[in-house]
Amino acid sequence: MPKIAITLPKPSTNPATDTALYLYAISHAPKQAAPAITAEGIDGSARVDAIRCGEYLCWVSRVSRQEFGDQLNQRMQDLEWLATSSLRHQHVVTEISSNTTTLPARFGTVFLKEASLIKHIKQRERVLRAAFKRVAGADEWGVKVFALAPALHVTVAKGASGAEYLKRKAQLLQPRTRGKSDAELQEFVSSLKKLAVATAPGGKASAGQPGLLWHGAVLIRRKDRNKLESTLRKYAARWKGARRIDCSGPWPPYSFVGEHVQ
Repeated sequence: MPKIAITLPKPSTNPATDTALYLYAISHAPKQAAPAITAEGIDGSARVDAIRCGEYLCWVSRVSRQEFGDQLNQRMQDLEWLATSSLRHQHVVTEISSNTTTLPARFGTVFLKEASLIKHIKQRERVLRAAFKRVAGADEWGVKVFALAPALHVTVAKGASGAEYLKRKAQLLQPRTRGKSDAELQEFVSSLKKLAVATAPGGKASAGQPGLLWHGAVLIRRKDRNKLESTLRKYAARWKGARRIDCSGPWPPYSFVGEHVQ
């Protein structure tokens, strides 16, 4: 998800300048009218509009400049607010991408005025064209591989202490990740890379999950979805009882949008 969050000046006392533009995504401008987006905006009330920026549409909501500009970093420390707002952002992007090829913006991308947004897009036309070419007809999938702990059969010598029992149990719970299995994991990752248009490493937020061996995002052409599913089934069967593969998607190409949100 969701890559800039512009630093905004202090709030103005002029009501006409007390709003900002919250950017969800960019798409090509259609020949016909842009589709209406029914998902609620980032603040729960503002509608989602499309602003024409050259050959593109920028999907935005007009929001409180104070809340989503000056106080954004502070509000993001409120986990309840962050969870609700992130979900609204995701719902809007998902609805837009269901109608057209979309480059999602990172959560918290804000512009003060339409003029600054249009200028931003114009300066990145070459990058945008390359990004749209890369994601055309493709979806993002998240893939994780977990090591499964072996079945517990804890045996300790007669008269052993509770500390010795717990130590033995902890040893048994350690996933086996070395040797031949590591080679198989690299083989699996290589298979995904050959199939994908592009790949991206997984985020730091998921890195601490127990037993996680590998995680990443893959950009897969929709025509190759069956090949992806076949690859996942193949390795899931091979690793039955030893490893688990989790796959989520399809998602808008959050991890592959390029520099237009940098």
